[in-house]
Amino acid sequence: MKSTMKANFSKKAFEEQIHDDQRKYSRYVCDSRAIPHEIDGLKPVQRRILWAMWNSDARNRFTKTVKAAGLTMSYHPHGDKSIQDALSQMAQNFTFANNIPLVSGEGTFGDVLDPSAIASPRYTEVKLSDFSKDVGLFESLPDIDYVPNYDETDEEPIFYVGKVPLVLLNNIQGIATGFRCFIPAHRLSDIVESQIAYLKTKKPKKLMPWYQNYNGEIRLNQNENGSLIMTTTFAFTREGNSIFLTDAPQGWNREKVINYLDDILDKKDSFLKEYVDYSSQTFKIELLFKKGAKVSDEDLKLFFSKENSETLAYNVITQDGLLRNFTPEQIIKRFCDFRKKHLIRRFKRLAGLEKEKIGRNSELIRFIEEKWNEKVLKVKSKSDLEEKLKNEKFIYYEWLSSIPIYRMTKEEVRKCNEAIVEAKEKLKQYNTLVKEDKPLTKFMVEELNELKDKWDKS
Repeated sequence: MKSTMKANFSKKAFEEQIHDDQRKYSRYVCDSRAIPHEIDGLKPVQRRILWAMWNSDARNRFTKTVKAAGLTMSYHPHGDKSIQDALSQMAQNFTFANNIPLVSGEGTFGDVLDPSAIASPRYTEVKLSDFSKDVGLFESLPDIDYVPNYDETDEEPIFYVGKVPLVLLNNIQGIATGFRCFIPAHRLSDIVESQIAYLKTKKPKKLMPWYQNYNGEIRLNQNENGSLIMTTTFAFTREGNSIFLTDAPQGWNREKVINYLDDILDKKDSFLKEYVDYSSQTFKIELLFKKGAKVSDEDLKLFFSKENSETLAYNVITQDGLLRNFTPEQIIKRFCDFRKKHLIRRFKRLAGLEKEKIGRNSELIRFIEEKWNEKVLKVKSKSDLEEKLKNEKFIYYEWLSSIPIYRMTKEEVRKCNEAIVEAKEKLKQYNTLVKEDKPLTKFMVEELNELKDKWDKS
């Protein structure tokens, strides 16, 4: 008995076993919780939320957030609170949240003044946004790979394939064990133009972070370790003789801004006399200065010198399951190359469907012209008919044996011939897209321009 128990013990040294377990746990947290995928830009909980919503009423109409979260629990085994939080954040549409949300929300989902002011999921509603459909995530469903969900009662996508690398579109933060990611948001039109440049010249355009409705300064610098640092600042507007604070650095909520203003007022050398807070969903704080003070834009910049700096970390899970760090331009390259392979897979499938359509219609024409509807009278059973059709080299004999009698007409032959002509045209188009790079590139450029024109016209 003792020898059997001893055989079951690990033969690794204790320290080695601990390190091995820690490595495995660290990688699990990266893959399953904290680090986004390079192709669809989603963490597992976000991908499962979209999958559950696509397969429910939330695909097209507003549904209680708590219900959508409950449906997601069939795929995500980490508790309803984490799902509800992730879902609410996916619906946020203010500065420093999402440039273009994948989820549309009704209710209170916070704002730039207080991002955490989210109403209970019992009182908010969500549905898939139109953008999530236009960007092609769900067009990809027939041509992607699936795995069993955690209890093997259903299947879920490994990752979606949209038209643009969503990992660059919306702000992404995540902290894993030993790794983190901080990927800033970028403008859709900039991403699209970088993709088109790569598709045409093999050189993507350089990307700069961009946040919707943000008028402050965004600077990128390298620190002494070579890491890229993004800095955001305050911004102001002038209306007549009045000056308003309209933007705060990333991570600054209303409370933090007000405390900062109060600290400035307490300084003896301050030329700020008072402020009036008109903020509602966005910052609008009027700054009242001491009598005779003439405040230039440069004075404001020097006076409100507080900034927010973040170390960027473009850590992603790659298409082949590795944890890697890329530049935005590398992400563009890798995404476009993968998208081409994905589209070739799609067009091969569609070509197969058109071949089948040609075959079915051709056999139906033959079936009608050989007057098999009359021969049926001499056949004892459906199985006998199928056997006779099979012997006559019909491929779709099971389908033909179920064709209703009213379709045995010259009009049906005409329709079949038209369908064959149309299918041959599509087959030729799909085969061209599969075999030739130039038409495939043109197709990708056109779909990107359509997306940009609809969602980011500037």
